[in-house]
Amino acid sequence: MTTAPRLRPLSRIAIAVAALAIGILLVVPIWRIDLSAPQYPEGLAMRIHHDRFEGDTNKINGLNHYIGMATIENDMFPEFAIMRYAFYLLIGWGLVAAAVGRRGAVFSWLLVLFAYVIWAMWDMYAWGYKYGHDLDPHAAIKVEGMAYQPPLFGHKKLLNFDAWSLPDTGGWVLFAVIFTACLVWFIEWRWPRRDHAVPDRVGARGTAAPLPATALLALLMAGCGASGTPQVEFGKAECTYCRMNVMDRQFAAAIITQGGRTYAFDSPECMVQHVQEGRIAQEQVQSWWVCDHAHAGTFIDATVALYLAAPTLHSPMNGNVAAFATPADRTVAAQVHTGDELDWDGARERLKER
Repeated sequence: MTTAPRLRPLSRIAIAVAALAIGILLVVPIWRIDLSAPQYPEGLAMRIHHDRFEGDTNKINGLNHYIGMATIENDMFPEFAIMRYAFYLLIGWGLVAAAVGRRGAVFSWLLVLFAYVIWAMWDMYAWGYKYGHDLDPHAAIKVEGMAYQPPLFGHKKLLNFDAWSLPDTGGWVLFAVIFTACLVWFIEWRWPRRDHAVPDRVGARGTAAPLPATALLALLMAGCGASGTPQVEFGKAECTYCRMNVMDRQFAAAIITQGGRTYAFDSPECMVQHVQEGRIAQEQVQSWWVCDHAHAGTFIDATVALYLAAPTLHSPMNGNVAAFATPADRTVAAQVHTGDELDWDGARERLKER
């Protein structure tokens, strides 16, 4: 039974650094609201930390008093008392995900990060709505039908004031952390490691194989790698390029690298495109393999195979190029599928153009 591949070392380091970066939010402002008006050319700013307000809060309260808005005080936010613990949780969860080193652990951390952002934005919106709508009926200045809810994100005009609500240093750090986690998860999902180093070293009794035995096995594999055919588990293996299961035994393909690693593909077009796009460097390819269309499930050397390109072949990804081991087999197929007879170079060029 195979297990999900572990994250690359650099991915785990990136997740750990991103998790620790959340600690910055404990010492810098996370959000800010800026106000500007002709009578305040220098502007007014209120910065929101995880546990307090800073900036021109007293001046803003003085202005808001005349239109009946509540006084902004730290005590009106019970969230300030628990926010640090939310950050501790986010930091700890991220470090655990890096230590576990599995894609699922990173994804769970992403869900928690998104849940926190959604809750924080909803909480800020709910406060702003109440703050801007629940006005003192005895206020000195009343404007019929006017509400003073500050913007959640971006700009809003409030009487003669321009109000801006934007992330401060901590907010941008949090967005960078989420972007990093998304990028790592996407890379590991799209191009996962294929070495499976840990499962391959586990013996039949569940204990790690001795290092000398592992080294000997590696030497034996390296000695026979040039002549060995790829081992692909049809129906279960995943195409390295398009992520679909490798099902069709007449069109499957594979690459064996210089390091002895096998990459399976559900069709020759996926194999050619994978190298064409630089996901595997040309010089890293030791051997190319394709399934013999006339003998399903049998891998043959792609560089010496004979090819037939015909629209009626219907390969899994519509490259419609089939491989054959012998001229006789290709001739028989050509009587059913009218098309072009190609060699390896011609087949590669045809599939690159897709």
